[in-house]
Formats: sequence, structure tokens, C-alpha cells
Amino acid sequence: MGTDTLINLHSHTIYSDGDFTIEQLAAAAERSGVTHLAITDHFETSKVHCLRVNHFNDYLQEIEEARRRHPRVKLLAGVEIDTDPVRCDLETLPVEMLNQLNIVLFEYVDDNGSTLETLAPLLSQLTPLRGLAHMDIERIYAGKDPEAVAQRFGDFDMFVEVNTAWPYRRDGAPFYERAADYYRAFHGRVKVSVGADVHHSLAEVGNLVLPYRFIRRHGLERDLLF
Repeated sequence: MGTDTLINLHSHTIYSDGDFTIEQLAAAAERSGVTHLAITDHFETSKVHCLRVNHFNDYLQEIEEARRRHPRVKLLAGVEIDTDPVRCDLETLPVEMLNQLNIVLFEYVDDNGSTLETLAPLLSQLTPLRGLAHMDIERIYAGKDPEAVAQRFGDFDMFVEVNTAWPYRRDGAPFYERAADYYRAFHGRVKVSVGADVHHSLAEVGNLVLPYRFIRRHGLERDLLF
């Protein structure tokens, strides 16, 4: 786990606001040596064009077809959930559909969206892996002990993403670099993922050098989800 894998667990397709098909992303992953790729389109939100319930079965079918064509890539079915209750009705999300997935990402948690406590009833019903996407951890938990933050995420059984996308930086540094003290506290307690948040460039699928350098520098290889 982590020593012989190359994971990218955050990508978007034309089912939401990405430019490419599931097949194109899977092929790009295979070309670039990515071992695990998660397709995580936005789901049932007014924020952006998104995957809707009526297209969910087609989505799963396309992921399964891409799996068969690209057996060297572990292709994971997932979605990204906007936790702002104004844009996404969290109480009516179809749990039975979500439980057909491998992974569910949550964005804006403890920030501009819902708290983990508010999400607890939904989280308690979900069986896929659950992760926190592109968090500005240093800002959100300013003044909080990194050990306490690690305990919080562990209590809710959430993994935390190292997100490489350009928007998720502050004062010129990626969010994850600014939160290095917190990631060190995650060691042995909170699982970590890598996500390029692919939208508009196939090169993003395998552009993972910097996050893996960060992970190695802080001894987190064995804390990776895969």
C-alpha cells in the first residue's frame, strides 16, 4: 500500500463539469502508469452541471465497461458531494445508490458547507470509503491542535485528500503544503489519498509528482488509501 501504487482518486467527466469521458480518463491513467483512478463526478448539486439520479445507472455501466477495457487500472466508481445544503439536499440523497459506489468525496466540510456532526446521519448509512476533498486544513482549523484534528477525522472514519488542483492553494502554496503539521499527525491514524481533481487536461491524470514527494517527505506512504 503506497509503496508500489500510484493513485488519483479525484476526477470529473462529462457527466458533470469535466471535459472528458470515463473511457478517456481510464486510457490516460493506463498510459501514465496510474494504478488506481476514481471517477468522482459532482452529484445532485446546483453548483455546477452534475451527475443526476436518472443517469446514475448509465454512469456505473460506463465505469464497468472502462474497467474491462483497462484491466491494469483499478477504476473506482465514486461521486463528490457538495455539503452546502442550499445547493445540495443532503437529506434526500439516495443512500442505496451511493452504496453502490467505491468512494464518496465530500467538499466544503467544516467550512462553507456542513459540519461532520451535521453529516453524521448520512455518513452512518454509507458503506463506501468516505473522504474530505480539497480542504484548507490550516485555515479551517486554525489554532486547533493537529492531534485533535486527526482524532476528529478518525472518529468520523474519513480519509483526507492531498489535492493538487491549482485553485486549492493560498499565498502561493498548495493547501496540503500549508497543512504539513496536520498531515504528520494523520500518520497511523487517518488514511490519506491523492487527487488531481481532473477537469480540463488529460495530463492532470498522471501529474502526481509533487503530492507523492510531499507524502514521502512526511513518511505517509503507508497511510495512503491504496
